[in-house]
Amino acid sequence: MESLPVESILNSRLMQIGHSPMSNPVFILEGIGPAAFRSHFLRLESGIVLDLFIAELTLASLSDMVCNGTTDGIPVDELIGRTVTHVWRDNTYSCIIILDGGIYLKDANDGVYGNPLRAGWLDQDYNDSERAEFTDFWTEKPIEIGKT
Repeated sequence: MESLPVESILNSRLMQIGHSPMSNPVFILEGIGPAAFRSHFLRLESGIVLDLFIAELTLASLSDMVCNGTTDGIPVDELIGRTVTHVWRDNTYSCIIILDGGIYLKDANDGVYGNPLRAGWLDQDYNDSERAEFTDFWTEKPIEIGKT
C-alpha cells in the first residue's frame, strides 16, 4: 500500500466528494440482497484524492471520481470547505475522517444493502463508550476525545 502523506491530509480543506459507479447488484448472503457498492473519494485542497473504505484509506486519482458525491446525513454542500483535523478508527475499526466542527465521514457499509457515505456529528452518532474506543489511524493509539 502506498504511504499516505499525513502532511497533505491533515489541515487540508475538503474540496470535492465523488464516487465510483455502483457495482452490479450482488447477493451478500443467500437470500439477502441484492446490494450494490461504490468507492468514496475525497479531493483535498492539497491536491490529493483519498479513497475512503471501511477499514482502509488509500490514495486515488481524480479520474476515479466519475459520479457526483452524495452523503447520508449532513449534505455535501455543508461539508465542502471544511478542514480535515484527524483520521481515526472508530469503535468498529472503521476508518473515519474527522472534519472541523465535530463532523465525521465514514463508509457506512452495512455489509448487506450497500455503502452510503455517512456524514454525521461525532457526539450524536457515537456514545461516550463508543468514542472511548477510537484510535488514531496512523499510530493506533487511543484518542482522548475533548483533548484533540
